[in-house]
Amino acid sequence: MSQLEDLKSELNKIDGEIAALSQRRIDLQTQIDAEQKKYAEEALSKIVGELKSLNLDPADIAKALGVPVTPTAKKTRAPRGSAPVKSKGEPKYRNSVDPSKTWSGKGRKPEWVITYLANGGKLEDLLIHKA
Repeated sequence: MSQLEDLKSELNKIDGEIAALSQRRIDLQTQIDAEQKKYAEEALSKIVGELKSLNLDPADIAKALGVPVTPTAKKTRAPRGSAPVKSKGEPKYRNSVDPSKTWSGKGRKPEWVITYLANGGKLEDLLIHKA
């Protein structure tokens, strides 16, 4: 039994060391990231300072780097009412009670169609027959 307890104790010790090493790795990675960011900011600051001292035009610098410098124009919206009017679609069904009411068969069913179907009518009965 003492050998089993010794092995369990050693395993717990190793687990503790792994946890400590994992935390140490996370801390080191955080420090590396911070140092890299700091180094990049210092290098950029140094480059910008040298470019300013040479009185170079930013457009010339961008051109030398191959970066497009054309200002992008802001998209403008079309004036209201300039879009073409959408048609409602050709009527496919007509109300048998009030022939002025029609429905194209698209979108929600009108109330008169729902009522007609609820009273046992068939949708085919409301079809407009083209002559």
